[in-house]
Amino acid sequence: MKKSLVGFICWLDRLHWLWLGLAAPFLLFPTPKRSLAMFVVPGLWAIHMIAVRLTSRSSHPSSQIPSALPLTPLNIPILLMAIMVLISIWATYDITISLRKISGMVLGFGVYFAIAREGKSTMGWWSSLLAFIGIGVGIAILGILGTRWSTEKFLLFIPLTSQFPQLIAGLEGAEKGLHPNEIAGSLLWVLPIMFTLSVSLQTIKRREDLSSMWSAWVPRLLLWLSTLIVFAIFVLTQSRSSYLALLITVVVIFLVAIARRERLLLSGIFLIAGLLIIPTLILIGNSSMSWERMLDSALISWRSFLYNHTVGPRIEIWYRAVFALHDFSVTGMGMDTFRHVVNVIYPISSISKDIGHAHNEFLQAGLDLGIAGMVAFIALYICAFWMLARIWQRISGSLSRGVVLGLAGGLFAHLLFGMTDAIALGAKPGLLFWMLLGLISGLYAQAFSFSDSKSTNGQLKV
Repeated sequence: MKKSLVGFICWLDRLHWLWLGLAAPFLLFPTPKRSLAMFVVPGLWAIHMIAVRLTSRSSHPSSQIPSALPLTPLNIPILLMAIMVLISIWATYDITISLRKISGMVLGFGVYFAIAREGKSTMGWWSSLLAFIGIGVGIAILGILGTRWSTEKFLLFIPLTSQFPQLIAGLEGAEKGLHPNEIAGSLLWVLPIMFTLSVSLQTIKRREDLSSMWSAWVPRLLLWLSTLIVFAIFVLTQSRSSYLALLITVVVIFLVAIARRERLLLSGIFLIAGLLIIPTLILIGNSSMSWERMLDSALISWRSFLYNHTVGPRIEIWYRAVFALHDFSVTGMGMDTFRHVVNVIYPISSISKDIGHAHNEFLQAGLDLGIAGMVAFIALYICAFWMLARIWQRISGSLSRGVVLGLAGGLFAHLLFGMTDAIALGAKPGLLFWMLLGLISGLYAQAFSFSDSKSTNGQLKV
């Protein structure tokens, strides 16, 4: 009987991804009744601790009680953030408004630790990476089907985007359709790893560097096609903050670590993509448009960007956000309440529409979770980049370095995006952020912490 109980608990533990996946829809679209699904996440951690304790007791009776969670450098910032989420429940003026973001945070914590746990093994890490890329591609496709495309930015895109039917509307939190800036900001997490992985797989010098799952040409071709599709949709979002973030990220990757051969290949890819995509969009948009008109349109667009539609309103929003952070510095205002409170306490006369968030992810984290939550959010980035730097120093090989560059590029690109825009903590696309952190922690564990996943001659098993 005891053995059967141990076997059942271990079976539950092995299928932790399944239980988390079944709870995900309830946490992504919560109601007061569905919010009970949040208990699934700590329940899975408790099951894991019990399973490890029971199995280790039989072989090592004197062993210490194991941890319920993978021990990673991000545990302390996440713990602080979790405490501030609990405090925000008390601070919010309406729990029904904050519930979406609170349940999203709980799901994010669960996803992070699940990937960090699976990432200790080679197959688990690659499976998690494929899921990460798959969700990114899914968001891109949702963008085609449900984005309310801009009609005020780049005129040459309007004839094309106006042909896309908005088939998805009425989603909770995006009742009028998906915002193109949010789609672009989400794709920034996945585009760099898709690019660097695609290029690395074409530049591997030794066959033993190549993971068996990528040895066939079919998955590599699918990866290239997915990358180009996601990049094309990213361009169509017309998110200028995302454009600039991706451009800076590509330049930094070139300057930091890409070898000459990869540099030439990637430069050629961007050149060919530009030569093919831009003229095609121009022809589709308006075959009679002259180059002079296109230049004038671009200048008008960037002038509008600098003075009217982007920088000016953002400065006003940041100004109010700083005031609000000063007034609610300890507890924060409560998750997702700034958009409702700002026009009551700190009205912005020049902006009549719903601003959604503070247009800066760090300010938004402080408004949601107080200064302590903002510090924890900053610490996540610092620790993640620190882990990537240590991994980079330890490894060699085109594939391993390409993977690290891609993970770092996605984190850095979205960091830049988050300076002038935001995907708030707990938002649905934010799962990509927690997945990315989990992938980084898993790779770090393979490189440093676990004897069964150590690097060999500087080449990680991934």
